[in-house]
Amino acid sequence: MTNSIELPSLSVFQVVAVCRKTGKPQFASVTAPSQLDADDFVADVQPDWIVIRDNSDLLATCDHCEQRFPKDELVACAVEPDFLFCDDCADKLRD
Repeated sequence: MTNSIELPSLSVFQVVAVCRKTGKPQFASVTAPSQLDADDFVADVQPDWIVIRDNSDLLATCDHCEQRFPKDELVACAVEPDFLFCDDCADKLRD
């Protein structure tokens, strides 16, 4: 019996950065499982580069007011967990 390990699939991601010393744009193509992993890798191996990240995957929309917030600041609905609300809207909907 052999144990198989599932490895994540890899893709090539473009990483954009600015050199901390010169201010010049820097570009790297990195093979990684995700854009976040590629960004993290470049930030680790090139400490003089400031990686420009697309944080859209870290944001979500409040299903009530439709404003964008960091995902960890939104509250899941108790009845329908797929619905997310900001603190203000969650307070309004509780009343």
